[in-house]
Amino acid sequence: MKKRTVFGLIAVFAAVIGLVSCVATSSSVTTGADSSTPQQAAKADVKWDDDSAGYLTVNNNVSDPLILFAGTINNRNIIGGVRGGSSRRIDFFETVADSSGTFLLRAVKETAYRSKGSDLSSDDVIFAGIVAYNKDAPRAIQLDINKALGGDACIIIQNDSSMALQIRVDRPDGPTLTTLAPLERNKRVYMDFNPDGYFFFPVYQYYDRSSMGVRSVTAKSLADGIPMMPDIPRPGKDIPVINFDASPAGLFSPFATLLVTNETTRGGYLLEGSSRKTNQNGTTMVNPGTDTFELNLQKQERLTFGSLSFDLNLGQANVVPIPEYEYQAGYNYQIRIRQGGQPATIEQLNKSDTDEFVIQLVNEQ
Repeated sequence: MKKRTVFGLIAVFAAVIGLVSCVATSSSVTTGADSSTPQQAAKADVKWDDDSAGYLTVNNNVSDPLILFAGTINNRNIIGGVRGGSSRRIDFFETVADSSGTFLLRAVKETAYRSKGSDLSSDDVIFAGIVAYNKDAPRAIQLDINKALGGDACIIIQNDSSMALQIRVDRPDGPTLTTLAPLERNKRVYMDFNPDGYFFFPVYQYYDRSSMGVRSVTAKSLADGIPMMPDIPRPGKDIPVINFDASPAGLFSPFATLLVTNETTRGGYLLEGSSRKTNQNGTTMVNPGTDTFELNLQKQERLTFGSLSFDLNLGQANVVPIPEYEYQAGYNYQIRIRQGGQPATIEQLNKSDTDEFVIQLVNEQ
């Protein structure tokens, strides 16, 4: 009888321990889990401090703190957060399995994640940006979240292509407002209301198999952009919609692609006139190695530039001039900044492959 009582107490004790364990598990959330309830998300521990080994810097120019995802809105893709009006350096290598590739970084307001958990939709994504990486040869990457994002006004944008669609503002090589994944439709973009509206420039990004890099094209009919005023949603009032032309016959590259190789032992800047150019990774300084730049040919098939140079921060007298050269739209060029004060060289490489306008993004499952 005593033995049965002891065994019964043990069983009850074990059941209680099991129940406590289950309760503890259900009330916590880790970034490795696929989903979470709002109650779990409200208590989720999200990292906000810099990662010492991070190659990606996210500059958050909106006032809201944001939760960042390397790919789809899924707890296992969370790479931390960035506070409003601040920057954060992020190490995302453990979140992406492939040694190299491209993913879409998505940002949602912390309040949305805490209140909805993993039940977030495309409408909750206030910003998305392309990140191209190579773990074996990492380069610094920077994304700027536009201060106009996250407001009450709204516009709907469609991407009917198999490419990523960057929405740039002001000019074809202007700042990126956000990016739509391939075939992402009815995407609501929330912005600050501006009675003068905005000029939206669609720039499609695809993977060029010939040069093994991301390249940009746009529609000839949209080279001057589309003006539109995002409006505040109200009952009975339609939200403005932009449908961008993505038919292959109408696409062209408004850029020449520059592969700038710095063969010196110092970092430097590619200058157009006196202005520093921003590379494809969103940074301006070119460390020893190679970075990729887009040269806007102002809607011309060919254009001669004599205003390019490379600044190694050794004084104006030591700025390296890049020879005057005629560049062709859609072609890749190798520019070498050489050691020991030798003249810079330019070599025309191949034309970008336009047989297949497709980009494959990792972490989209």
